[in-house]
Amino acid sequence: MGTTSSFFGSGGGSTLPDPIVIATSRTYTFPFTGTVRLHIIGGGGGGKANYDGKGSSGGGAGGYCRKELTVTASDTMVVTVGTGGAGGSGTGSGAAGVSTTCVYSSVTYSGDRGLGGGAQNAGGQGGSASNGDINYTGGSGGSATNSNGQACGGGAVNFFNSPPNGGACNNNPSAGGGAGIGGTGGLGDNYGGSSGTYSGAGGGSASPASGRAPGSGTGAILKHPFLTNVWASGGSPVSEPGSSGNSPTTAGPGAGGGALQGSSSSNNFYAQNGGAFAGGGGSHSSQYNQIGSKGGDGGLGGGGGAGVNYHQTTTSGGTGGNGGNGVVYVEYTAVT
Repeated sequence: MGTTSSFFGSGGGSTLPDPIVIATSRTYTFPFTGTVRLHIIGGGGGGKANYDGKGSSGGGAGGYCRKELTVTASDTMVVTVGTGGAGGSGTGSGAAGVSTTCVYSSVTYSGDRGLGGGAQNAGGQGGSASNGDINYTGGSGGSATNSNGQACGGGAVNFFNSPPNGGACNNNPSAGGGAGIGGTGGLGDNYGGSSGTYSGAGGGSASPASGRAPGSGTGAILKHPFLTNVWASGGSPVSEPGSSGNSPTTAGPGAGGGALQGSSSSNNFYAQNGGAFAGGGGSHSSQYNQIGSKGGDGGLGGGGGAGVNYHQTTTSGGTGGNGGNGVVYVEYTAVT
């Protein structure tokens, strides 16, 4: 999963502290008097698992709440950081994430949980948000349009008031890409008629994917000055592995994971994990995989991709990608 240590600037000026990352639940004490922006992101939902080529959908991203507060040094805030939902196993649906909340001066600010992916037409819904100056619903997981042969991508966190949904599927077999913060994951479809060409790319940090072409990685992030401009293009579709399978990789910051659909391997079959705040790609295998076909994990707050083994039993199906954990950022905009 992605990390965030290099994703944030210096707080807007040399006299301001760096944004403070809160990744675990605790009572937080504000170190300075001034004005802060809270960025609150809920945990993402896990992707669906299945066997025998059944249609499976991706998990939804957590909600995004942004709130500006005036605080005094030594004030405290109770922070509960939500965990991501586990991906399904065998034939199980993905689990919902857990909401992230901040309680300050008796008011609760919340980035709600993304829901887990289910079967056909059941992409996990993105989490809502409440009590912020901005409350954006996370991107939903891509939905399988067919009961067979589809593994869809996970949704991404919504920073721009346009929920980035995971890549859906339009062919049997196919796999959809994970959403990036800049747009949807690529549609799983028939892009060439041979094994390995049925998978979509990941959405980028600035634009959606278009089929197997990844979304771009420049521009849109400038809408949020608390984020730097180091964000990545979406992940390319994962190449079909040989008989020894492949190892999991992770897309760059803000970028959705590329999907994987193929039939040549009898071993590991991993779609790409999403970068920070982005969704994991879907994975669909047409082989009796020894370890199984696994959807990509979501980055922070992102939804997991679906994982489907095409020729297996109910007890040895694929594995859905895990949803990304939630997080809170405390950004000082003024210190007095």
